[in-house]
Amino acid sequence: MISSHDNVKTVIDAWKLMSGRFAGSDFQRADGVASTFANIPLSFFNISFQECPAATADELRSMLATMQRRAKACPHPSLIGLCEDWLPADWQAIAAKEGFAFVLSMTGMAADNLLPLRRPSPELKYRRIEDDATARALAMINAHAYQMATEVWECLCNLQLWRSDSYGYVGYRDGKAVSSAAALPIEGAMYIALVATEPGEHGKGYAEAVMRHAIKQGEAGMGKRRLVLHASDMGRPLYQSMGFGAGCKIPVLAPGEAAQQ
Repeated sequence: MISSHDNVKTVIDAWKLMSGRFAGSDFQRADGVASTFANIPLSFFNISFQECPAATADELRSMLATMQRRAKACPHPSLIGLCEDWLPADWQAIAAKEGFAFVLSMTGMAADNLLPLRRPSPELKYRRIEDDATARALAMINAHAYQMATEVWECLCNLQLWRSDSYGYVGYRDGKAVSSAAALPIEGAMYIALVATEPGEHGKGYAEAVMRHAIKQGEAGMGKRRLVLHASDMGRPLYQSMGFGAGCKIPVLAPGEAAQQ
């Protein structure tokens, strides 16, 4: 399990780390909102997060107004992340009235130890992201997995995100890049990100295999740490089977004009 406070703290820490590695990045923290903007075309790396509870409708509206202002100041599309446990009961109607549209939910999950493999691991060749070609492979796997235009992922087809403390891997089967995962250092934990599998390759154990490999290599470099991630609804069953306990959801919404696209 992961508490709501730790859930929010880790997602902000992780996005601050990832977005901060891009030239032109900007981090702002005020009015109960932490904005982690890489200022790149990929909206997933430009997010304003709720940082404290909004117990009333007025408190939520004030927070959303801050998020909307920061979205307008960003030169690229952006998103917002809320904490479901910190919202009034009618938050969805309030957010919609303020011009925000639901995109997806991320469930905070954590594990101190992974459960054993449930089946033999598939035979994959693992390549650490140390060149533009492997960075591109990870970016394209994620673009395809999230059914997004590959053009907006071009900003990740380089080594800006990847440093010596970052353990990003791509798994290859018969020379084809099929799955990806990364282990990144945040305060007191190892953050697991960019776990994805090419459409048509699901159900073969590839994501779990690459993820376990990234964690193993991350532990060799960082030492053993608590494992934390934020799961899509599709990925959550896999992580639960690996031993991750679920906390509350982080609803992700698109603000302003982006909500109409």
